[in-house]
Amino acid sequence: MSRRCFLFFLVQLLIHNVLAQNIAYTCKTVVGGTVILPCFTKNAALVGDVFWRYEERKENKAVFDIISGKEDFQDQSQEYRGRVKSFPTDYAKGNFSIQLIDVKLSDSGTYTCIIPKSPPNVLLIVEEEKKQITDPKNGDVTRGASSVFLLGCSLLYSLAF
Repeated sequence: MSRRCFLFFLVQLLIHNVLAQNIAYTCKTVVGGTVILPCFTKNAALVGDVFWRYEERKENKAVFDIISGKEDFQDQSQEYRGRVKSFPTDYAKGNFSIQLIDVKLSDSGTYTCIIPKSPPNVLLIVEEEKKQITDPKNGDVTRGASSVFLLGCSLLYSLAF
């Protein structure tokens, strides 16, 4: 129990320090889509715990935790249960990215992957899917650009770690 309290305090401290940093990636998807939120480090051998957090409008929610190299769902916020997957076979390569499934509009915001000494932030933008519109005069169908999954992550700056 004292380890959990210590980890909670550590996460709060790290989040406070990380929020002043720049966004490392911006990802876009549509409501109902699936998106990978990237998180990498070159020093995988030094990583023990990783914490994914969502912070928007002073809300702080536990999205996903990796404790001692293993997935840990104990502190995960209810709205993310069953919707987050990771890639455990890639942890040793420094890949702590997560996949968010069945994305909701309320998922938009800043996600922080907290790795000691190298915490990148990820901004997730969720767009409502545009419906097909039929022109009643001539029967033409207009399709919105977001009919296709918009899954793109652009690197805003390279990690200096």
